[in-house]
Amino acid sequence: MRDSANDAFFTAESLENLSEALVRESIQNSLDAAHRDSAGVREVRVRIGLIPRATGEAKAMLNELFSEAKEHFDAGIETGSRKSAFSSDPGYLLFEDFGTTGLNGDVAAWRLEASAGNGFWSFFRAEGRSSKSGDSLGRWGIGKQVFPTASAIHAMLGLTVRTDEPKRVLMGSAVIRSRVIASEDYDPDGWFGLKEQPNQPVLPVSDAIFIDRYVRAFGLRRGGEKGLSLVVPWVDERVNADDLRRGIIRNFFWPILQGELKVDLETADGTWQLNQETVTQHRTLLPPGEAAVVEFAAWAAFVHPNQFVKLPAGAVARPDWRTTGDALLSESLLAEVQQRLAADQRVAIEIPVRVRPKNTEAGEERLARFHVFFTPCRDQGHRTIFLRDGIVITDVRSPVLTGSRSLVVVDDRPLAGLLGDAEGVNHTQWQKDSPKFHNRYFYGADTIKFVTRSVYEIVQRLHAAEKKGDPKLLLDLFFLPTDEGDHEISRKPKPSEPDKHSDAPIVVLERQPRRFDIRKVDDGFKLVAGDSTLDRFPIRVRIEAGYAVRRGNAIKRWAKDDFQFVRAPLRLEPKPVGISWHENGNTLEVEIQKADFVFGVCGFDRRRDLVVRAIELKANDETDI
Repeated sequence: MRDSANDAFFTAESLENLSEALVRESIQNSLDAAHRDSAGVREVRVRIGLIPRATGEAKAMLNELFSEAKEHFDAGIETGSRKSAFSSDPGYLLFEDFGTTGLNGDVAAWRLEASAGNGFWSFFRAEGRSSKSGDSLGRWGIGKQVFPTASAIHAMLGLTVRTDEPKRVLMGSAVIRSRVIASEDYDPDGWFGLKEQPNQPVLPVSDAIFIDRYVRAFGLRRGGEKGLSLVVPWVDERVNADDLRRGIIRNFFWPILQGELKVDLETADGTWQLNQETVTQHRTLLPPGEAAVVEFAAWAAFVHPNQFVKLPAGAVARPDWRTTGDALLSESLLAEVQQRLAADQRVAIEIPVRVRPKNTEAGEERLARFHVFFTPCRDQGHRTIFLRDGIVITDVRSPVLTGSRSLVVVDDRPLAGLLGDAEGVNHTQWQKDSPKFHNRYFYGADTIKFVTRSVYEIVQRLHAAEKKGDPKLLLDLFFLPTDEGDHEISRKPKPSEPDKHSDAPIVVLERQPRRFDIRKVDDGFKLVAGDSTLDRFPIRVRIEAGYAVRRGNAIKRWAKDDFQFVRAPLRLEPKPVGISWHENGNTLEVEIQKADFVFGVCGFDRRRDLVVRAIELKANDETDI
């Protein structure tokens, strides 16, 4: 007996929701299958359709496909009410990609020795096995299971047009629970297709008339162009348009900005197009910090090769900042970085690293490069955003940098392959003990650390160089973080605690004036004027709050069960003066109308730590305060 636990891979805490898992896995599969031109350039188009109610023709076909198997699905799907898993008004999800190769390979092959390079085998006949390798985004053979996970009946149907014969084939699969029907045991796996011989696998349908009817019924746009079209019937209620939109921007803004990916999302409310021209317009769908990252990436994606500060390849014999950092970042290169920061407030750096597989069949040692982009900012700072071959790796453990925003982009094939091997099933972390990574590379764990600490090490050396020269040169740009992510502004020692270890003059780094402050009260907070003059009105401020969580962003992890502004037990206290407001969940937007305003919120749970963030809204700009 085997009951699949694949659903657990798509509910990780580092993923926002099932919709995000769905777009991450589906789009990365399409990017892996992209057709590349002679220059290695890919251009993938993806169509996602969330159809809440099937047409009459689609309902008829769903009934035709599943009616004889309903008893198996009812017995193999765990539902709280034990009613049928089939609703009478089904919705479904479409996923189609174009500019890809389709699922090539022998459709009749089912043995492991015939699996190499067989995309059809990998997609329909394998679980935990993949025909992908090297620098592919996915290589665990689990990602495709997000499609049945997104179905209330755990099923999917796939039509692929490909180079191999037969050119156009349709097949379906489902993974439900082991079950007993009429005293007979059944395995979890099921297929839709043709069973020609008892001892042979189920084969896909290639009949043109049946496939044409299927295409019309579900509104597919798959003509003769190569690629894959999927239908997820009885789509899970957790999949919704807003989460799909946010998931696309959050995870794939980089290949979209570079023109490698275009996405059309079709819902009952219309079609939403996301491409190189529109992506920054839709960044407001994300929280302010993430939206600022997309805006910053719009600059980084178009940095010309001549604009990079290039660190010397000869200085990196081993990926270790302690031993090679000073050689990589010489005083002259640090001065160049400082000059670019002073002139443009942002900088792009190219960093070399050597990748050496232990298995010589995987290739000899190769010199790879990755790119770091960072800019100073005046808010509390953010963790570096890491991208591997276009997809955001959401849970990389790296130091938090105060006063800066940064991207690390890895798209050079040797290094992208190494880091991909270190990823878990849902591609959210780089793990040195991953079974597909452990003992495969010389200095493998050191390479991961070299990449993840790159921004921190650069900022640390900039800070040290700053002390040697003008101590106030980068005061408005950086505060040096600790390795754990905490930070503290250097201050003048007290007279009773003289600095006995330095003859250098003591410099007091004064905090920049603030227009506002958030202050803690017994069971809430107050918004108060800061030490900078308020000289214009009205002033708009957005306040966001959430209870602290063990992992992740407290504000993003907010749930309605935590609290809602300004519903009981929360209350406005003291009584607001000189201010108007409106609330939405864990967000308040207030408008300050005079300098002696009064505003506060109380009633939060005293047993939990509260995280509060205030952002001044300035037309199209937003500034953390």
